[in-house]
Amino acid sequence: MTRRIFYGWYIVAASIGLNFYLSVVFFQGFQVFFLPILNEFGWTRALTSGAFSLRQLESGLLAPAVGFLVDRFGPRIVILLGVILGGIGMVLMSYVNSLWTFYIAFLIASLGMSGASHGVSWAVAVANWFRKLRGRALGMAMMGPVLGGPFIVIAAIIEDMLGWRVAVMMMGLGLLIVGTPLALVARSKPEDYGYLPDGATHSESEIPHPLQQSLTSQHSTGATVGEAVRTLDFWVLTLVFAATFIGISGLMVHLIPLLQDLGYTSAQAATILGLVFLLSGIGRIGSGFLVDIIDFRIVTSMFIALQVVGLLLLSIINSSQVWLVSIFALLFGTGFGGTIPLRPFLIMQSFGPRAFGTLQGLVQGGAIGAGVIGPILFGWIFDTTESYDLAIYSSTMIMLGAIPLTYALKKPKRSDTSTW
Repeated sequence: MTRRIFYGWYIVAASIGLNFYLSVVFFQGFQVFFLPILNEFGWTRALTSGAFSLRQLESGLLAPAVGFLVDRFGPRIVILLGVILGGIGMVLMSYVNSLWTFYIAFLIASLGMSGASHGVSWAVAVANWFRKLRGRALGMAMMGPVLGGPFIVIAAIIEDMLGWRVAVMMMGLGLLIVGTPLALVARSKPEDYGYLPDGATHSESEIPHPLQQSLTSQHSTGATVGEAVRTLDFWVLTLVFAATFIGISGLMVHLIPLLQDLGYTSAQAATILGLVFLLSGIGRIGSGFLVDIIDFRIVTSMFIALQVVGLLLLSIINSSQVWLVSIFALLFGTGFGGTIPLRPFLIMQSFGPRAFGTLQGLVQGGAIGAGVIGPILFGWIFDTTESYDLAIYSSTMIMLGAIPLTYALKKPKRSDTSTW
């Protein structure tokens, strides 16, 4: 008899699919519209970047609420509502005629993306369905932006052909069509559907009632929110990911205009950004496998160091050094990608599943909240100095400070990890 595919892998696949689309049309692809919007309205880069920073602020403030809602109602409802709101926000954005309407529409779209993305909702769903394979499952579930990276250039082509307003409207409507069925795949935990984590199945006739109670009770083990926030580990995790996200958030908004200033075309710059996300797949899968077998503190510090080296290379690149751009994309992409599945993995390892959604939201909120600084910092420095170099150097110094912090985290005992 052929064994059916474990449903947890369908959740992983749905996460990949939806975040692939979100990456192309919003999280990374929206950079394509940065200069066309700026040129149409005549705003400064700092003012235009403000919308992206408000997105980070809103996402940071909402992440704990998203985590709470996921714990309370399950990921499927939260993801579905996020898809609907995100699609409506993008359609509204195509009609903006002033800075304040742009900010409002952008924030509505961002509100939806907070619930629909893999930052909290999908991470909770996947982490609940896997235990021994949790690291690699999370790494795979967060591959959507990797696969979407090469397709960011499509957003640039559509913008060139139809203009940014039509392109944004089409992508918003597409989100509603693509995202709705994918959101419906998500489920809260395997025990409710007759599974064990990682794919072991059971039936009531085969497993005694006390064991079924034990399986269900596993989701009530671990730290409460109050217990977790009183630990050093919680605040160290929050600081580490906040420090790394300042540079990531600034660069993700300004990489395309930075490369265009160096002489690259819009399509070429979008292709390089896509390459960064394509190569981030090495980090996402690699860190997922590595933390299943070696000390996560070593893994975390290694991937932060790769981002630092990549950023420093970016400050010396010019339009003729394609080989150096490729090395930057490899180092920064791998390092940036590697930290993404580490956040939910470390939270589950440190605190268990009891309040995982809320704690994931709190740490995510701290990281994204710090990311508010990045886009404005990069834009303000460019407006002041006509160069992004100082912003890059500042970001690398902050990231370097995060590396020794990782070794303040306590390594879970083997018995703890097997329980959670």
